[in-house]
Amino acid sequence: MVSGQKITANTSFFMTALVLQKVLSFVYFTILARALGAEGTGQYFFAISFAAMFSVLIDLGLSPLLIREVAKDEQNSQKWFQQIFTLKILFAVLTVLIVSVLDTVLFYSDPVKNLIYLTTAIIVIDSFTLLFYAFIRGKQSLKFESWGTIIFQLIVLVIGLSLIRMTDDVFLLLGVLFVASLFNMIFSGIILTRKFKIKIKFYFSKELAKKILLIALPFALAAIFAKVYAYIDTFLLKMFLGDEEVGFYSIAYKITFALQFIPLAFVASLYPAFANYFKEDYENLKRVFIKSFNYLAFIAIPVAFGVIALADIIVAKLYTSEFSFSVLPLQVLIASIPFLFVNFSLSSFLNATNRQKINTRNLGIIMVFNIVANIILIPEIGIWGAALASSLSTLFLFGLNLFAVLRVIKVAARSFLPILGSIFSSLIMFFIITYFRDSFSWILMIFVGAIIYAVLMLLTRSIKLSDLASIKKSFFKIS
Repeated sequence: MVSGQKITANTSFFMTALVLQKVLSFVYFTILARALGAEGTGQYFFAISFAAMFSVLIDLGLSPLLIREVAKDEQNSQKWFQQIFTLKILFAVLTVLIVSVLDTVLFYSDPVKNLIYLTTAIIVIDSFTLLFYAFIRGKQSLKFESWGTIIFQLIVLVIGLSLIRMTDDVFLLLGVLFVASLFNMIFSGIILTRKFKIKIKFYFSKELAKKILLIALPFALAAIFAKVYAYIDTFLLKMFLGDEEVGFYSIAYKITFALQFIPLAFVASLYPAFANYFKEDYENLKRVFIKSFNYLAFIAIPVAFGVIALADIIVAKLYTSEFSFSVLPLQVLIASIPFLFVNFSLSSFLNATNRQKINTRNLGIIMVFNIVANIILIPEIGIWGAALASSLSTLFLFGLNLFAVLRVIKVAARSFLPILGSIFSSLIMFFIITYFRDSFSWILMIFVGAIIYAVLMLLTRSIKLSDLASIKKSFFKIS
């Protein structure tokens, strides 16, 4: 039996590692983009995105399935691991063949062809790393994965920054990810075999394999929908416009989605809270949902307004004026941040209340919508069409998920009235930042804007001092 204290410590340490990894990753990508320029950044980002879109074919929901089965069936955990390991070998070979054929056909004379071969090798390595850590997670241990995540990013940062001083070769810079991924796989494999005494070898049972694939199907569908939804815009930008435009878009994308560490940290303990209250306490379920919804909105709305006000300065200062075409896509993408943040809470709620199929269905609908929107908008209005398609998809997904949640619990509209105060306070903050932004440092304006927003929220009674403390606490525990 694993104690609640250990679970909390595991989660806190792992979330800290993820936040640190995302911050270091963002810093590294910023430096890399400045060194490579728009076209080189576009090639780097596209090669990773294209391979990542197919990475789901290697896993097909097997890793989350392994976590669950190891946690509940300790006696047969080694058999489950070895069977899934064998299936992954087969899926990896098939995926490599599929990606290689598509790469050769689509990018025969394109510089990204060899880059995609390399990123394909990286996703194969990462998939087995994910499998090794999945078994370890099933044993309720996250510290090894936390350390692996941090060391991975430090390797990328140290070797990558050293290499950037000597070359702007995109293939060599992608090789840094290969080295770091290989280390992480070896590290996780050593922990798996020595600490948990698991033998990494082939095992095949027709009955068990069939059982695994049937159980994994819902996980696989959700993962496929999510991957295509996340990366199809980059693929279509490349096909319609080219590497430079992908480079411009990648800056807007990275800035926007680097902020995901905020809701990730915030909702780390939402799932168990929702699951527990769903079984035992309807009123507390409703209370925690309203709290999470409003608090995430309170954080995201001023972030959106602030970045929109300073977008051109942020891009120029971080990435140089070469990336000026990234400003409008950034403003369009960042406008969807409030809906993106709250979606974390909505999705967590649906999973915790046994409505995983609704989550999967909604992701499938949004995937199709996103593809169609990109195909229509990119040829007509270029890179900000991809940003618009992404923002509209986020808004649509928010609507679908909220509708599903409100069928489970009845929440009065007045429960969300404080959000109007957040919008009002953010607007005032926006106008003040816009007026003074050329007179002071943009970094100073961020802090000033945060203070103005917090004061206005308190003055309008949209939030109380106790709420500020609760928001801080919520990054570690929802109670």
